[in-house]
Amino acid sequence: MAIPTRVNEESVRDYLNWGLWDKTSLSEHWDRNASLNPEGAAVSDGHRSLSWSECKLWTDRLALAMIHAGLLRDEVLLVQLPNCAELPLVRLACEKAGILSLPVPRTLRHNEIESCLRHAGATALVIPLQYRGFNYVAMANELQRELPQLRHIFVTGKIERPPGTFSVEEICRDPWEKKGPCELTSRRFRSDEVSLINATTGSSGAPKFAEYTAAARLLYGRSYVEVFGLTEKDVFAALSPAAGGPNIPVYFAAPQLGAKSVFLEQFEAEAAFKLIENESVSVACLGPAQLSMMVRHPHCDKYDLSSVRFWLSVGAPLSSNLAREVEAKLGAMVLNTYGAVDWGGVVFTSPEDPPEVRYTTVGKPRHGTEVRLVKESGEPAGCGEIGEVQGRGPPCSSGYFRDIAATRKAWTTDGWLRLGDLGQWDEKGNLMLLGRKDEMIIRGGQNIQPSEIESHLLAHPRIRQAAVVGMPDMILGERVCAYVVPQTNQAVTLADIVLFLRARKIAAFKFPERLEVVESLPMVSDTKINKRLLKADVAEKLRREA
Repeated sequence: MAIPTRVNEESVRDYLNWGLWDKTSLSEHWDRNASLNPEGAAVSDGHRSLSWSECKLWTDRLALAMIHAGLLRDEVLLVQLPNCAELPLVRLACEKAGILSLPVPRTLRHNEIESCLRHAGATALVIPLQYRGFNYVAMANELQRELPQLRHIFVTGKIERPPGTFSVEEICRDPWEKKGPCELTSRRFRSDEVSLINATTGSSGAPKFAEYTAAARLLYGRSYVEVFGLTEKDVFAALSPAAGGPNIPVYFAAPQLGAKSVFLEQFEAEAAFKLIENESVSVACLGPAQLSMMVRHPHCDKYDLSSVRFWLSVGAPLSSNLAREVEAKLGAMVLNTYGAVDWGGVVFTSPEDPPEVRYTTVGKPRHGTEVRLVKESGEPAGCGEIGEVQGRGPPCSSGYFRDIAATRKAWTTDGWLRLGDLGQWDEKGNLMLLGRKDEMIIRGGQNIQPSEIESHLLAHPRIRQAAVVGMPDMILGERVCAYVVPQTNQAVTLADIVLFLRARKIAAFKFPERLEVVESLPMVSDTKINKRLLKADVAEKLRREA
């Protein structure tokens, strides 16, 4: 049984008695919609659209096929798919089959996927054959040779099944429900069991996996429903990559309402405009990087965006200037939110908040979420004082999956997760974020740990020292800049570094986009580089160049 690491029976009983958790699982919401509104539109991605009854049949068949393939209850299946209709359905099928789903970004490559498979003990994965020129099956075949635990490879899309894989498309056309007694009733995860794990880089760059119960995630979704006044007539859109946080309402609010969800396969501003217009999207989930590209698109006024009620910004800091610009040019209301993959707390602004609150804060904690700010002294920070953000509550992660040591290190003894951000309360109890305590680079909502890139750069034969910092960018928030000290009489170029990192099979979004070759690096001590000076240096160079 997938028992939550940090939630005991007493806590579960309290959450149920307080009405914060209930006993309905996510897949039961989908099945209920199939019963009440079988022909209603459930999910679409521009290539295919499925009704609620079609989704039930699809997920039942995939769940049964995985069971018959030999996947055991509580085993882990890694899901690496672009935005598509199959993405939420695979996760549902896993819950029905009692298999833990681990969704990861489609941009991860061999190095990162191997770490995820090893650390989570995953025995299966779901991938496309190819996407945007990359052959996922070839990568999976390599990994399978290195990791005997990886027994099953499921491939999506209308393709001829590659040798040694299962075709999801073929599985879902096959009447598995007629092949014997249905095993789903006994296998389905309960709402208070861990059914979903999310990958996070953590402070060291090594993968950690935050575990969640369906009850916690559904409470998160319900908070959006109640605070925003959402209904079954709303249409939810995942405009940013849907494996991550910006799409919580798509996954966990829409099914509770019986509302339709749509997925944008690959973000481009014009494609997003067309999807919104064609699908009458009312709740658009995306990050500041996507909002910036949309509002600066030369034809942003050529599309009918009148259906949009809310632009829900998640995943990275949203500047007040960008929020104002979006509302002025695109219409509808921008709502700012705050969270973390390994936390899961519910903090966001409300439609009832005045513009300045929505532009300059991330709002208030919701539905049982608790947030406190702690000063360096360990004392609580009062209104106007700066402190580290810490959080806990029933919508939150119950710890790191199968990692007691990491859980104990990250959470305090009284149950607060240290989030690594600095914050301040305004006079009305809204949370203002002031920056990060650590050095993580957030590029378009994707987290990049400098230490990981530095470790690769230091393996380059012509590099003696390396430091990686974030540099400001109007579109993505930050990009990666590398400072390197070359070996004596050696030359290093940005093209050299990109080729080197690509050969080491790391994700392309982590590649440096600017290189500064220097004779020495500023040091705080004999062993610590002064990255504050490097960030200021590159920011000043960008300012002069602009």
